[in-house]
Amino acid sequence: MAYSGSRQYDRPIARRTVARINDPSTAWFAQEPHWILIEDLMSGTYGMRRKHRRYLPQEPREQDESYDNRLARSVCPPFYQRLERMLAGMLTRKPVKLNDVNDAIREQLFDVDLQGNDLNVWTYETARKLIRYGHVGVLVDAPAAGQQGRPYWVAYTPREILGWRTELIEGQQQLVQLRLQETVTVPDGEYGDKLVEQIRLLTPGAYELHRKTDKGDFELFEQGSTSLDRIPFAVAYANRVALLESRPPLEDIAELNLKAYQAQSDLDNQLHISAV
Repeated sequence: MAYSGSRQYDRPIARRTVARINDPSTAWFAQEPHWILIEDLMSGTYGMRRKHRRYLPQEPREQDESYDNRLARSVCPPFYQRLERMLAGMLTRKPVKLNDVNDAIREQLFDVDLQGNDLNVWTYETARKLIRYGHVGVLVDAPAAGQQGRPYWVAYTPREILGWRTELIEGQQQLVQLRLQETVTVPDGEYGDKLVEQIRLLTPGAYELHRKTDKGDFELFEQGSTSLDRIPFAVAYANRVALLESRPPLEDIAELNLKAYQAQSDLDNQLHISAV
């Protein structure tokens, strides 16, 4: 008899047709199943309870009320979160040393992302994303031409890197197209604001911003040119599989964390029944 979960775990990754700017690539879909559990563990007990039967199945003949009570008593231990923080701290425990850097750049590194994070804090947070997903991308962005400001760094997780194209240029594999998913805050009414999804399309020397409309499709919102002949995007890997493709190095730890959550739920339920 075939294992009942074979349809879920042995299903092949079909080649995806990318017809719209927001369609993820085939490589994205191959990686996405490895992120789900880790992302849910990062949301803590509340996030795990929201997924209820996905991670804490309801047993046969278990009444809905009994299951809801058991779910409310179940607490997910933060083993994965603590291990990720510890490993990121080990990687970045020594401050970054700057050699032969002029004062203008040194001053900018006190706020590398224009969010108030200096180079050391930004490196720590980026290392956490690197460990969580297996790789991370960094874009050096700058204000549009004619606007005041300076370049700044933006980190993107693999979930936000929807697709890419490369070509062999002067003996090096270089990006010639890159699609990044972003969320921006825009005004809503006189006092409020709302989150809007947008796709950043980058090519050497040009960019486009496509924002999601109320109808659910993406329309061109802004476009422009840059003074660069390449896409200013760098990638760091923790467990590389291919170009811009990896696997989470702590995926098995996440599975053990899930097992601890389920086993503790069973033990707490038994203790509750015995005590009552």
